[in-house]
Amino acid sequence: MKLINKLFPLDDLMGTVKRFPLSVLSALSLFVMCILLIHNVVDIEDEFIQRLFVFLGSCYLMFGITRLTAQSQGLSRTKEYSISILCAVGVIALTWLPTLWWMHFYYLVPALLLVLMFAPYIKAGDDLSVWFFNGSMWFGVVVSYVALLLFAGGLCTALWAVHVLFDVNIVEEVYSDIWAFACLVLGPLYALSWVPERFTFNKEDCNAPSGLKFIVNWISAPMVFLYLGVLYAYFIKILVTGEVPNGHLAYMISGFIGAGIITYLLAHPLRDESSPQLRLFYRILFPALIVPVAFHFYAIWERVSAYGVTESRYMLAISAIWFAYLAVAGTLKRLPLRAVPMSLAILMLVATVGPWSAVSVSGQSQKARLETLLVENNILINDKVVIPKSEPSFEARKNISSILAYMCQTKRDELIEIWFTPSKEDTEFQCDQYDLTEEMGFEFVYSFEEFVDENQFRFNSKSYNYKDIAGYDRLIENNYLHKFSDKQAFDKYELTFDNEKTFNVEFNAPNLIVTVADMEPVSLDLKAFAYQLFTASTEDTERNDMGIQGENKDMRYRIEFSHLSGEKHSDNLDLQSISFDFYYKAKN
Repeated sequence: MKLINKLFPLDDLMGTVKRFPLSVLSALSLFVMCILLIHNVVDIEDEFIQRLFVFLGSCYLMFGITRLTAQSQGLSRTKEYSISILCAVGVIALTWLPTLWWMHFYYLVPALLLVLMFAPYIKAGDDLSVWFFNGSMWFGVVVSYVALLLFAGGLCTALWAVHVLFDVNIVEEVYSDIWAFACLVLGPLYALSWVPERFTFNKEDCNAPSGLKFIVNWISAPMVFLYLGVLYAYFIKILVTGEVPNGHLAYMISGFIGAGIITYLLAHPLRDESSPQLRLFYRILFPALIVPVAFHFYAIWERVSAYGVTESRYMLAISAIWFAYLAVAGTLKRLPLRAVPMSLAILMLVATVGPWSAVSVSGQSQKARLETLLVENNILINDKVVIPKSEPSFEARKNISSILAYMCQTKRDELIEIWFTPSKEDTEFQCDQYDLTEEMGFEFVYSFEEFVDENQFRFNSKSYNYKDIAGYDRLIENNYLHKFSDKQAFDKYELTFDNEKTFNVEFNAPNLIVTVADMEPVSLDLKAFAYQLFTASTEDTERNDMGIQGENKDMRYRIEFSHLSGEKHSDNLDLQSISFDFYYKAKN
């Protein structure tokens, strides 16, 4: 029993469970859910399960915060549990009510981690105590996860050795179970055991490790000075040449200031008894931030005014506001250590929920930008998308495509659904950027595509959206072939319908070959058809008739092209993308 107690200190473990019961319960619940997932009892594709995982993970952090706050403020368990329940209800609302529920946790979880840093010091706390508390807590997090790696890795290696040496069959799920236990039970509980039980410390308690002294004096502080010199040299270049800062400047500034703040926090106990460069670092850090912060705001404004707000730009704006606060407050007076994480946590919580949140502001900004582009290019008329008489410019099509991709990929269907009319086959709106640009009369333009030169051509059908299957057995629509470069061949298109029949399309210049099941293939000279379009060429790239009808021994068919595009060099046509609907009626 003594040996077992040394290997597994049950008394310490029970002390941690008694101190953080709700956090421990959240971790155990996560573990149970993970075991059910590993053994296929639940499905991770189930959105309810996804929400439950996120909720439990957030509660683990949140209940730890309420425990530390209650202990530091001397609150009773009743008051603590009441606050915890209210917070849990708030997280439940955030998890289940918003459509884009998962995006809000990109801001809430970092905010909770920041709140952990000052939870015992919300009302008061000297810098030395704040530093030692966080040093002990985060060091414990690192140690706990090193321990779980050793535990899970060692145990799995031992089981693998038993399997290899003794030919014992060990199912794969056992290895997953071990890692789940290590990551969701052992690691989190061990990390909680490292959280200091008292919150006030004196100078004798707070001896900084010798290794830390070397790092901040001879690595961190000199590197910050180096980055600062590079940035100021670039600022001078901007002022002299008058050039607009490039899109990477905001990230460079954020990296520099972030490194400076981390050094400021780590080296706090050494500030009075340190090397000359570290003392200089503490004197000039915050005043030196003022100019980079000003350029930071300017760089963000340039991007937002040109491309609107997205979640990443919103976060850059949050960082700019935080840096500005630190620069001004730190210059005017000595900044309390707890104010650094506290100010950022407040901004992150503001960004989490509400009409001012990152999710809401980003969605509305991109919708407004898209609406402006559509109206300017005569695509949106009376709140309905139509095909314009003339094709928008390449840059407009590229910007519209980019915003539509953003709206569809971030599942903001409801913001733009009112502009589109779903097809007869769809019972509800389907947000697909490729189909939506096609409904606007042009092909989706990727962000990496360059401007279309004068040799390129594009023909679009004016009557493509009027689909009439009368007289035919079946319509196979939206068939699309393309090639990314001149050196590549066209891709092939294939689908299966009626559970057994296949539909194949390939383009071997100059012929388009369409094969339906085991019927005779349809072969068309597509280059000759494109030349006919050039013969009747006008400045308008829209065509009323982009259809071909015919028959062979097995079927009667009609092909309605929505667009043809490529390059024309003297008498040579090089097709690059083809889109069409295929109608057919079998003769047998």
